[in-house]
Amino acid sequence: MPKEKKPKEKKPEEKKPEEKKSKRSFLKLIILVVLVIVLGVGGYLGWDMFIKEGKKEGKNEAQISETQTQENKEEAPITYPLDTFIVNLMDKSGSGKRYLKAGIILEIGNQEQGMMIEKYKPQLRDTILILLSSKSFKEISTMEGKLELKQELLLRVNQILSEAIVRRIYFTEFVVQ
Repeated sequence: MPKEKKPKEKKPEEKKPEEKKSKRSFLKLIILVVLVIVLGVGGYLGWDMFIKEGKKEGKNEAQISETQTQENKEEAPITYPLDTFIVNLMDKSGSGKRYLKAGIILEIGNQEQGMMIEKYKPQLRDTILILLSSKSFKEISTMEGKLELKQELLLRVNQILSEAIVRRIYFTEFVVQ
């Protein structure tokens, strides 16, 4: 009898490296697909939230500013800051010395009025210093007292300028100690 040759059977060890390679490449493919999907979704959400919204806001702001310019043909108010004022308050109670530190800004209509304020700045500072130092702690410690002080300052400042140039007065700092 002739010797029959048995087909060689592959050893199980030979199949394992091929299976490992195919599993690795399949795993890499899945990770790559998931990564592409995550980046795509993240990119879309980022675009939708930041860039798309920015374009909408830009259009809205342009529309708002256009309507405001049509409605308000007056110039925007200009503010003129004065140096900080530090004064001793009038001491009626004898409880010791108190002082006021106040930062004041004047609201005016245009640059020409700002030049006029610059021209009268020493007189304005003098008047404000005298008025502030004539106040007591009780007078300016309440909200009503502060509002009354603002009105009194506005009246005195506009008297010096001989016109109602100053529209409003703002306290940027108001410390009593």
